[in-house]
Amino acid sequence: MVNHEEAFAKAFLPSEKRARFIQLLAQPRRRKEMLSQLNRHLPYLVDFATAVPSEQDYPDPLEKLLRAKGAGPTCYLIVDGLKADGRELPLHDALMQVCLHRAGAILSCLPGRLAYYKPESPAPGIVLERAEPGGSR
Repeated sequence: MVNHEEAFAKAFLPSEKRARFIQLLAQPRRRKEMLSQLNRHLPYLVDFATAVPSEQDYPDPLEKLLRAKGAGPTCYLIVDGLKADGRELPLHDALMQVCLHRAGAILSCLPGRLAYYKPESPAPGIVLERAEPGGSR
């Protein structure tokens, strides 16, 4: 089974932030600490990031956008304050929950290749995309 959290970190976070991200998410007692950081600024690699236009930052247009980029029917959630954290859900259901939720979230659509990061509201969402999985930086 693919570890979405590790694949996300390796593909989209700076090398000096990856180990801590993975380590804290893996520890149930420390996971909440890392999840709360999603509300502020996640230090993603800007070379792989595209801000979602405000008119598309809603469940239906976002689903269409992510599907056009190769997302499948499900995604993995890393989210502060929802029971769906750490679970795989249908993409549409995940987007409905995350878009209505004010806290930060990551939806991993294709491990290490395609993700959606939603900072705490009202900040715009960010699509993170790589042609190939990985993380050399």
